[in-house]
Amino acid sequence: MARLVALGDAHLGRTHLAHLRDEEGRNLREEDFLRSFSWAIQTTIELEPDGFLWLGDIFDHARPTYRTFAHVLAGLQKLTDAGLRGVAISGNHDTPRVRGTGSPYDALERVFPSVTFAWRMESLVADLAGAKVHAVPQTLTVDDLREQLGAAAGRVVGAATNLLIAHVALTSLPTRTYRDINELEVEEAAFDKGFDLVLLGHYHAHQKISKRTWYAGSTDTFSYADTPDVAKGLVIVDTETGKIEHVENPGERPLASVPVQAAGLSAGELVDAVERAARGTPEHAVVRVYLNEVDPAAFRQVANEQFQEAVPGAMWVQVEPDFGADALAMQGGPQIGSLEQEWAAYVEVQDLTGLDRPKVLELGTRFLEEAKGETV
Repeated sequence: MARLVALGDAHLGRTHLAHLRDEEGRNLREEDFLRSFSWAIQTTIELEPDGFLWLGDIFDHARPTYRTFAHVLAGLQKLTDAGLRGVAISGNHDTPRVRGTGSPYDALERVFPSVTFAWRMESLVADLAGAKVHAVPQTLTVDDLREQLGAAAGRVVGAATNLLIAHVALTSLPTRTYRDINELEVEEAAFDKGFDLVLLGHYHAHQKISKRTWYAGSTDTFSYADTPDVAKGLVIVDTETGKIEHVENPGERPLASVPVQAAGLSAGELVDAVERAARGTPEHAVVRVYLNEVDPAAFRQVANEQFQEAVPGAMWVQVEPDFGADALAMQGGPQIGSLEQEWAAYVEVQDLTGLDRPKVLELGTRFLEEAKGETV
């Protein structure tokens, strides 16, 4: 049978911590995802599989920048040059919410006939090295998804290994504090028993759900919400034995959390305590610091830059104060950065379909800088 490499949730174009830029103005977190994608492409080729699978959300949104699209184009060209065929589906992030809106997969489909793309909100089946790959892309509603899962079940071939790929949340997943944009959720029983293997995208933590169902996980660290905390990478699927092997990405961005017992500490002591607590965290990590029972007055006296300087090896220090029982009204109070930082954080979580996200960020930042200059 077939030995396939599967890649899920690359989220190219994602600009976490949008205000962090290199000397050429590139977002550092966006570069992380691009670098991990390049690693995944090269690793896929080195593993010499019979084919590859992309499980949705290769792009972080349905209108990627030219630079992001070029990375995917180059990756597919390398896979094609290596003689590999593949099957790819769209996910909740890179599927347009209006059917008439163009899709980046439409353009890719026209260039790479050796890759089967399922992006039109309709399921299809492809023969990949002797295995039947039933590809169910993102749809507009759960009812639509169930309909397409049913259509895929109707194409099961008894004499072959039938592998279902989809991009969906399962009701059996741990309780999450938030729902993702356009997320669809079904029970595992929605996958017909005729499918021998089920490989899913959407959930960023690689894990086994049942004997036949797995999440591949994402290629790089996404956020602290990923549960369980397991290494990122890609998976190898053996369609004959049903074995799933996880290949870890050695270059993923580390995320580290450290607690600080801050009760009674002055402003200067807070900075020193953060420095001590963060010793030993991985180099270039995004470090989250919990300040437990911190005095609100002391916390307000520390500029955000001082916490950053306390952990010089970190890419970013995210401080989360807990003001304790004596200041419940301020529990979880917001941490206010510069105007530019606040604008970047605001833009990051907005649905800017149809707009150039980096351009929106750039224009707003430039306006704020010019406005500040006029007040001097």
